[in-house]
Amino acid sequence: MMQRGSGSDRGLSEAFHDFLSGAARLLFYLGLLLGLGSVAFCVYTAMAFSGGAVSAPEAQALSNIELFQKLIISGMLAAGIGAAFLFWGEELLGGIMLIVAGLLYFSPLILTSAAGVQADNKVVQAALGTIQMGGSILGALGILLLVVDIANRIKDRAQQGAKADQLKYGKGVKEEADRQNVFMGKCWQLPFCRKFVRDKCPIYHAKRTCWKEQVGCMCEESVIRGAMEGKLIPKDEVAAAAYIPTNNKLTFEQKRERCKQCVIFNEHQKHKYRALLPTIVLGFAAFYIIFRNMLLAATGGIVSKMSQIVGTLTFSKTNSGEAVSGPFQELLLICLMFILLAYVLKLLEHLIFKLKI
Repeated sequence: MMQRGSGSDRGLSEAFHDFLSGAARLLFYLGLLLGLGSVAFCVYTAMAFSGGAVSAPEAQALSNIELFQKLIISGMLAAGIGAAFLFWGEELLGGIMLIVAGLLYFSPLILTSAAGVQADNKVVQAALGTIQMGGSILGALGILLLVVDIANRIKDRAQQGAKADQLKYGKGVKEEADRQNVFMGKCWQLPFCRKFVRDKCPIYHAKRTCWKEQVGCMCEESVIRGAMEGKLIPKDEVAAAAYIPTNNKLTFEQKRERCKQCVIFNEHQKHKYRALLPTIVLGFAAFYIIFRNMLLAATGGIVSKMSQIVGTLTFSKTNSGEAVSGPFQELLLICLMFILLAYVLKLLEHLIFKLKI
């Protein structure tokens, strides 16, 4: 009966997950249809009313844009939520959303420069502003997903470090009852260092570390055999160092690879990650605070330069002296800082958990 109940619970869980997946898929595709369809109508309206090309009632056009605005907001939210559920864990999800959001947000610049749209009346301005609003919403969702993804990666790496299936030496070893976990400690101060070996380990008595000596209790037979035979090791650090075995059968690279697959060394790598992580995050925050004005000026310069390049390529006149709005500059700079931080943290993960530096 218990087995049937367990199977029934699993069946309900899978059915509920399938239901959520179906609902997310519906939200994603319906949101794309509504959002992008409304964007297309706004683009058409802006082009149609540009320079007084049509004589349609302005009130009716503004009413239509108000409807499109609601559809764009609903569509972007639905598409963003659906994409977050369907593609959760994909590294490019937040980046792709920010790219699409950037295209929508910069659409007034693109349309006025590349397509020759003239924002000389309320209808065109409202249409372009509505598209820009959709980009802002999608950008906010992209930033939120990026922040959550960074937080989850930080949490997982800090708690788990390298994946268990990447460990070889010491895999499956349980933590000792007299467990030690000294932050940035030596090998014998970390979990998984076995007490019965530690008491007879020359590295412990010499107060050194196994990854520097490239021999240890998880990989070197002579160390383990000496502990099992009860071999006496001098308590003096200098005298104990003479008992540290040297394995001449393996090359430096082979010993290094052996260390990379050791459960104790990977615990040491987790500590290094925890030590470097807040330093990098606080460094980014300090860099932003100290150089904020300079970074904002550079961001405004980048936007202006992009406008000039687009105008040059499309033979359109652009006002290079036009100031970029403060909130937009701030939002763009924050987005760039988050994206840069995400890639720096990926680099940190690669160095600590892949290359094992």
